[in-house]
Amino acid sequence: MRPRCLESSSASTSSRSAQLPCRVLCRSRGPRSHRSIAVFAAAQPATQTAKPSSQASTSGRPAPELTAPSRGRLPVPVTSWRLPEESTLPLYTCLDGDVLTPANRFAYYDALRSGLKALRALGINGVSVDVCWGLVEGGGPGVYDWSAYKQLLALIRDEGFMAQVVLCFHATPSVPLPAWVEEAGAANPDLFYADRAGSRCREYLSLGVDHVPVVAGRTAVECYRDLMASFRRELGPLLGSCVTDVAVGLGPDGELKYPAHPRDKRWAFPGVGEFQCYDRYMLASLRACAHQVSQPSWGLGGPHDAGAYGAAPHNTGFFAQHGSWASPYGKFFLQWYSDMLLQHADSVLGAAREALLGTPPPHPHAAPHRAPAPAAALPPPLRLHAKLPALYWWFATASHAPELTAGYYNTATRDGYLPVMAVLAAHGVGARLKGAELRTAELAPVHCCDPERQLAQQRTVAAALRLPVGVENAGERFDEAGLGRLEAALFEPGLYSGIELPPVNSLVFNRMCDALFEPGNWGRFKEFVRRVRGRADTLVLPWRGAAPEAAAGGPGREGPQPQPQAQAAALGSSQQQAQQGQEGAAEAQQGAGLGAMQLA
Repeated sequence: MRPRCLESSSASTSSRSAQLPCRVLCRSRGPRSHRSIAVFAAAQPATQTAKPSSQASTSGRPAPELTAPSRGRLPVPVTSWRLPEESTLPLYTCLDGDVLTPANRFAYYDALRSGLKALRALGINGVSVDVCWGLVEGGGPGVYDWSAYKQLLALIRDEGFMAQVVLCFHATPSVPLPAWVEEAGAANPDLFYADRAGSRCREYLSLGVDHVPVVAGRTAVECYRDLMASFRRELGPLLGSCVTDVAVGLGPDGELKYPAHPRDKRWAFPGVGEFQCYDRYMLASLRACAHQVSQPSWGLGGPHDAGAYGAAPHNTGFFAQHGSWASPYGKFFLQWYSDMLLQHADSVLGAAREALLGTPPPHPHAAPHRAPAPAAALPPPLRLHAKLPALYWWFATASHAPELTAGYYNTATRDGYLPVMAVLAAHGVGARLKGAELRTAELAPVHCCDPERQLAQQRTVAAALRLPVGVENAGERFDEAGLGRLEAALFEPGLYSGIELPPVNSLVFNRMCDALFEPGNWGRFKEFVRRVRGRADTLVLPWRGAAPEAAAGGPGREGPQPQPQAQAAALGSSQQQAQQGQEGAAEAQQGAGLGAMQLA
């Protein structure tokens, strides 16, 4: 049976739009229609009241925040500020992953310096640096070695660049997890995710041990927080000046997802992947949640008819057009599975705020095993980001199978990115979206791919919650078509269900490799940067039009005017789904706690 791809104008789009906040439901027109969306939202009855924050901003003035929506949720701080040196759209380039060896030494210092000089002359503003857990804490638990990264960031600073740091708590092809973590995993394999057959993914710790002290006496979240606290202590002089952005790793490849599509031979494109919920900690949580809804048989494991890694959705009983993903059991399982991922993001981002910004955890679940650290008098002006994956194949089908196995409960009738973006917004964290260079027309229609519509959906939800968005390309592309698509994602008006999207905040070009400096590729990339620079100089951004001091309440920090009523209306309108996801995450965490107690 051939797959049934849904049309972009189908009812699925309108049903998703019905779940979005009111501020993005108006049909916008004109070059600044995102402002009219905000005006529309401001006219709606406010469901929350604004109050000034006690946390000082980097400009010395209180940062505007909103009160928690309900059930004690966290205020939403405004985080999309721009630094003085970012008067135009900032362009970043990723450093290659092998710039440091597994021995924590430079692999090619002189060549790197020459490449950075060439990029600086071209007009690139900064570079993105992967900070690998396996290199920094490889000597033992709590033993941190930042010497190589200090030299690398000093080189980046001396060459006149800003730096985006990606905190990688996952293994990479060249750098494994710390040896002591792998030893703990050998003694207790359930530290790692497992699929239905029991195969382990040793790239990232299972979120089931986020709050279970089984990683050399610490919980996984404590390991992440301790490393981030060491990062702030050791690299403090560079934070806010050279290092302006930190992307917090939340899963494999640094992205918020389950390892449903591993790089090994188990999976191949365009397979749906497999659910990763078979370690004993995840199963204990599932079992506890199933008992809470009086369906103990639902807690035995994931769907039995979801197929294998390489299966197509129409060849499975679960992901087919009218499959069991829409049954009561399917809805229960997918809600639990995605809620566990939301709770993981909530916990790790809460730890990141505490460690990097000196901000206490938003609620007790963020750090249950340790008292909050005292807030710093003046936290470094860092912007935090989270990376979201590009899961675009089978996107034009009803079930969106690859997104479901990766933890995103996003279907033709349900927006699965709204609860995710709500968690990011609650922590003041921006989104970094992948796959901006992909064109739907370039991909085989038989696989029902639609990367353009997926990216538009993610950006629409982010715009609804006033979330800063940066984009990057998924693969190394230097052809005119790929570069043209990247340029279009930056400047051309994006439309989703008739909604015009605001511009993105930054571009991270993936990546600085040998192929970039080949004559043909370098010439095309140089022309691409020239075009982007020329268009960025005249770009009208949502928060521009006034002096930086007037726009953000102080010098050196440019940002959108806080609109409490608009934000309150947006959050109020999305309460039914976003709060459902957040409350479900809390229930899942409660279930995980019950499971952990049983296993302790």
